[in-house]
Amino acid sequence: MVPIYAVLVDYNKPLEESPSYQALRRQKDIVTIVCDNSTQVELDQNLVQKDGNVYLSMHGNRGLSKAYNRALDHIEEEDPVLEGFVMLFDDDTDIPDSYFDCVRQMIKKNDADIFLPLVADQDPKLGYLSPSIMKDVYIHRTKEPFKLKEKELCGINSGMLIRLSLFENYRYNEDLFLDHVDHDFIRSMRRRNARIRIMNTVLEQQFSAYETDPEKALRRFSIFKKDIREFYKGSLKGRIYCAYVV
Repeated sequence: MVPIYAVLVDYNKPLEESPSYQALRRQKDIVTIVCDNSTQVELDQNLVQKDGNVYLSMHGNRGLSKAYNRALDHIEEEDPVLEGFVMLFDDDTDIPDSYFDCVRQMIKKNDADIFLPLVADQDPKLGYLSPSIMKDVYIHRTKEPFKLKEKELCGINSGMLIRLSLFENYRYNEDLFLDHVDHDFIRSMRRRNARIRIMNTVLEQQFSAYETDPEKALRRFSIFKKDIREFYKGSLKGRIYCAYVV
């Protein structure tokens, strides 16, 4: 059996209230690694271990990229060959059982290295949150993801299914705290000619950019500015586009 892992990064959401964790704990053939970035909530470590899963404390909010890298290091310690696949999740994604059925079909088909589910959010009129289009510095939603060329495909972390062997000589950019961690990964993998496919299954995502509390929104925007500048720093065109977006 091909090993399947799931990495769930939790930020201040009790596991009993996390739709992501509740869906994953029902999948007995998937080892879930909970990376605890929480600062205000104490997660139930015993529950994770009782479910046969793995709990990793990040000792505070260390950011998304560091949590992913910690989980990948753990997987590599357990399986140095890096056989199988890993899925990525936030703590607030609704995951239907049909998603896991699709994942197993894609693994069995084995015709790509990265699989992107369809991800919808609070504003469907703008198109899917993921997959999206990425041409040069331009990243934008699309209403017709299946019409995108493979070299144009990009997508967010939630529900992304990745062949573990891609991480033999790659780790996430830890200078990115939260935003564009996923786009930076896809950009890097496209340069390595990794094969990318879309899964015909839909996830519902609660996107944190829709923050209504003014103080939280300002903190969130501060993180976004730092991350997007890091993502686009490699070219003059990127820096100009970054200034436009900000």
